Amino acid sequence: MEEAAYSPVLIRTKYSKPGGGSYLIPRRRLHRRLGNSLNHKVTTVTAPAGYGKTSAVLEWLAQAGLPAAWLSVDAEDNNPRVFWRYICAALDEIALGIGKETEYVFSSYELLKANIHLSILINKLLEQESDFLLVLDDVHWLTDPAILQGLSYLISYLPPKMHLILISRIEPKLNLTKQGIKSQLVRITSEDLRFRNEEFFQFYQTRGFMMDQAALQKVESYTEGWAAALVAIAMSMEKDMVNHKTMEGLTHCRRDIGQYLQTEVIDSWPEEMKSFALQTSILDILSESLCNAVTGDNTGSRMLRDMYEKNGFLIALDDEKHEYRWHKLFKDILSKQLIKSDPGIVSELHIRAATWYKEYGFNVKAFEHYLQGTSYEEAVSLFEQKVKVPFITNNEFVWAFSWIEKLPEAYKDKSFKIAGMYVMYYAQIELFALSRQWLAKMEGLLAAQPYASNQELSNFARTLFTLCEANLLIREGKIAELFAKVKLAAEVNAGQTYKVLDYLDLNLMDIYFCRCPFHSLSQLFKENQNRFREMIGNYRTMIARNPGYAHLLVGEYLYESNRLEEALPYLVQALDEAQSANCPGALVPTMVCLARMKKVKGDMTSAHEVLEACEKKLEHSGKVHWNYLLQAFRTRLYLDSGDMEKAEEWFNSARLDSYMEISKTREFELIVYARVLMAMGRIYDAELLLTRLLAFTKLKARRHSMVEILNLLAMLYYQTNKMPQAVNYLEKSLSIGREAGYVRSYLDESDLMMNLLRYCIIKWGDGENYDTPEALIVYAKEIFRQTQKNLPMKPAISSEATAKMLLTNKEKTVLKLLLEAYSNKEIAHKMGITLRTVKSHTSNIYCKLGVTSRAQCVKLARELRLE
Repeated sequence: MEEAAYSPVLIRTKYSKPGGGSYLIPRRRLHRRLGNSLNHKVTTVTAPAGYGKTSAVLEWLAQAGLPAAWLSVDAEDNNPRVFWRYICAALDEIALGIGKETEYVFSSYELLKANIHLSILINKLLEQESDFLLVLDDVHWLTDPAILQGLSYLISYLPPKMHLILISRIEPKLNLTKQGIKSQLVRITSEDLRFRNEEFFQFYQTRGFMMDQAALQKVESYTEGWAAALVAIAMSMEKDMVNHKTMEGLTHCRRDIGQYLQTEVIDSWPEEMKSFALQTSILDILSESLCNAVTGDNTGSRMLRDMYEKNGFLIALDDEKHEYRWHKLFKDILSKQLIKSDPGIVSELHIRAATWYKEYGFNVKAFEHYLQGTSYEEAVSLFEQKVKVPFITNNEFVWAFSWIEKLPEAYKDKSFKIAGMYVMYYAQIELFALSRQWLAKMEGLLAAQPYASNQELSNFARTLFTLCEANLLIREGKIAELFAKVKLAAEVNAGQTYKVLDYLDLNLMDIYFCRCPFHSLSQLFKENQNRFREMIGNYRTMIARNPGYAHLLVGEYLYESNRLEEALPYLVQALDEAQSANCPGALVPTMVCLARMKKVKGDMTSAHEVLEACEKKLEHSGKVHWNYLLQAFRTRLYLDSGDMEKAEEWFNSARLDSYMEISKTREFELIVYARVLMAMGRIYDAELLLTRLLAFTKLKARRHSMVEILNLLAMLYYQTNKMPQAVNYLEKSLSIGREAGYVRSYLDESDLMMNLLRYCIIKWGDGENYDTPEALIVYAKEIFRQTQKNLPMKPAISSEATAKMLLTNKEKTVLKLLLEAYSNKEIAHKMGITLRTVKSHTSNIYCKLGVTSRAQCVKLARELRLE
């Protein structure tokens, strides 16, 4: 493994299909049951240990001849990052490239939470033209809610050619009801797996034992068709050909196969074989070299070969490399016996295994064995030796928490790099107080050995500390402190002490950079442009490449302020730098902003061309999820141009819904999804989703997103004639927008927003039933003024049904009288209301229909047949 990274090395044999064993027999009735899996989405094979679940599936796969990916799950896989990395690696055998394309997802809490890896995986597997299977063995180890949720998501959107087989000791804790109802689920249980009379004869015949019918009936009676018991009897018969003694042994133990295997099989082995089996029971994978290292002798090759040929509980994993594993049931028995017979040796065996794994570069497995051997000093030392700055600053460490958490607190507190991990992690999930606690620990360790006495280590430590602190300060919005820290770092040896090879990736998932936590830097630009430029210049002395974030930040800020001509040069500079540095986090928001500028000028063709160019530039970035965001933004353009067919095409293929878990990564897609719901007339679903999104963005303090969602809710209630709610949501939006200086967030909406703004301005001007601050009214008027350009407003509606839905009964009556050419005074007399009330109703009608005069109102009403 390269020293530059401490990435987890996957063990190939875990995601390789095991060997079938020497004594498998064809079980045709099980073949028929398993064959049904090709007509269904999911098959569960569920039975207690020792029922031959894995063997049955392996034997059927050998006959079926279909492509199959395999993963043997164990306790260490009960972690979303570990589990899904193995799944993607296994499926790489089916669709080449899945492992590589998904790898970056596992470095981000947010991307993993949003199931980006599953979206990539599903899209890739949709390209397969022939049936294939994914087999997960020992699924009972999976209890993590995030894993189970992800599996349920995968099952819901399983590609048509893909079939999933789940092997487990207990019923998988998945939501399979939907698949069962749709006849998409096959269940195979212990009753199906039990051996029948004719199969007993074949089973022993393949092992060279001939048994008469009476003996076979005894076996059936004692074992009840339990595969493990059949194997145990066969193993006993190797040393004792007298069948009745074998039966007596099993009868005495009845169903306690563990005791039987211990007393009748393991205890009867030669001491060399027994010792080898016990000592290697600590290992998940058995190879000659590893076994020799653990046992301390050179018998590994011979022992593995002999035991595989004679032992039904050793399973071949890789014939070429001669790698094996113990059957899980047998391994459990051996492990318990090892602890019972010599508890003191267990730690020593794990340390031997750790030493071997470390020597061969399998650092994660080495770390795990050091932990199991309670050799915590060595575990921390290994971690400290291998971790480099990018590992922490690029969030590559996140997967490691599952085993870092196993360290006692005292040892975690001794590691400078582990402290750095926690600073970055807690800052990422916005637990700033905890992040600061770990930052204080980092600072304390800076003055301790070995950093205090070693200049190279000291430089490394100070660089990491500075980057971790800068990341935290930006997320906290403490720009003044950040300015001072970056300036100080740049002044030390011209920044060389703090030199890093690459930039910090400031944006992992926001298509608008102003939604990224690091956009708080725009406040410094607004307040003091010289200080902003100074800080950016200081930071650039410490990095090798400029990613384009600084120019993007300014360009997007100017765009949002509706200073489009000023924004363009910054965006062009950001584009050049982002391309040069291959930084998707800056590239995508830059090109999206350029597309938005094309849209403002009414050039939708060019806007789409910008998006197409962006997709081409992303082809070699390795960050596939940006394409999903671009597809959502393209759908926003479709909606703006009235292309509902293409908008609904995205809607039906996006694998989103109003009830799914909301994350930062999926937020923008879900907002566009809500827009399509509104356009389709599914008002209730849109209202539900927007309300959930609003709660999420409030909790995360995402102001720019909140404004967009509040605007959509305001327009939704305006469309459905719920004017008090519409005004309330728009007022909340304007309160945030005014403080942040947003303009384009309103101008980029449809004419419906302008009509609503006009309606509110008039209402607030009347002063009836509203207590709106004057500053807010001035802000609303300024936004409205920027939309006009001496052009009349376009109608907000285009159908009779929509118009009638927008108007109240009183307003419909007033409109009818307007069409009959009554004056305002005559309408007031006829309806028994005041002249002021008539004017108020008339103003509302104009606003809702998007007109500015009685003549326009009459003309539109007649076109819509509202007479």
